[in-house]
Amino acid sequence: MRGNHRTAPDAMSLFILAGITLATATALAGGISWAGPIDPPTERGAHRRPTPTSGGVAIIGAVGVGLLLHPVAGALGWRLAATLALALVMGVIGALDDLFDIGAKTKLLLQATLALVFAIFVAHVEVLPLGLGLNIPLGPVVGILGVALWIVVATNAVNFMDGANGVAPGAQVCLFIALTAAAARHPLIAEVAMAAALACAGFLPWNLRGRLFQGDTGALFCGFLFAALAILATAPTVSPGLSLYFGPLVLLPFLTDVLLTLAVRARRGQSLLQAHRDHLYQLWLRQHAKPSHVALAWRVMVIMALYGGLGLAMLACSPRVQPEVFAAAVAFSALSWGVLRRRLERPGS
Repeated sequence: MRGNHRTAPDAMSLFILAGITLATATALAGGISWAGPIDPPTERGAHRRPTPTSGGVAIIGAVGVGLLLHPVAGALGWRLAATLALALVMGVIGALDDLFDIGAKTKLLLQATLALVFAIFVAHVEVLPLGLGLNIPLGPVVGILGVALWIVVATNAVNFMDGANGVAPGAQVCLFIALTAAAARHPLIAEVAMAAALACAGFLPWNLRGRLFQGDTGALFCGFLFAALAILATAPTVSPGLSLYFGPLVLLPFLTDVLLTLAVRARRGQSLLQAHRDHLYQLWLRQHAKPSHVALAWRVMVIMALYGGLGLAMLACSPRVQPEVFAAAVAFSALSWGVLRRRLERPGS
């Protein structure tokens, strides 16, 4: 981002940011673990006792405190500041849904509006690389719509997968760590991603024990922030920018499950906006007599960490072959999803 470049922070500066953010998230999560809107057990849910859904407040608060008390605050620049502000508004939309259930259509409309605001005024892309030196010019209109669609899909992918203790928050830690490493040459973006990773890590133990959920507040905030930061690091305002395929690649396990599960439901004639129990993690929990959310969460985190490593490995490749690497990952992910789904749907498996 022009005017936002800064030399790499020293180790002590990063240690301060890490300590402040992690401690704040842990303290806030502990302080609000008894408060906020309550999610009662339901037939669709995976929990068995009423649980507060205010954990997202701890994540957002920790990111805010960490950045405000860290020297990065004075150098964010308007693009990063706007990204954080829009992510906060997305979190507020999630909080309203946690409190009042504003409805899937209303929530989707608000999400699309925020995504368009980001794409129009903050950052978008106008070229789609196909590899081997081939690029498709998109123009501003298609580029804006494409970025808005990416943000809405990525945000909801995180939210849809937030139905078992530790699954989405653990994945968020992996996503933001991968983005931190990928954006190392852009310290401002990397430090915001690092703050988000540590905020999610501070909240994670409370969620793994089933004491506190992040709710739509945390899932929508983190999903939007990751998707937007990935675009911000890709956009022409950053030089050198990340591959356009980095964000979708590291989020690919979630994207694959969400999109293919919706495709299955569409083929069955079922509603795409209605809550359901058809995701792979939900099938896995149903197949185990004594389901362990912790065991499931660790499996998901390992998978997300592997895809994060693959994303970083892709960045080390020539830009001419990065789209092909992404295409191969998509094919592998879809094939793995199909095999695993058939196994989980098999009676007695």
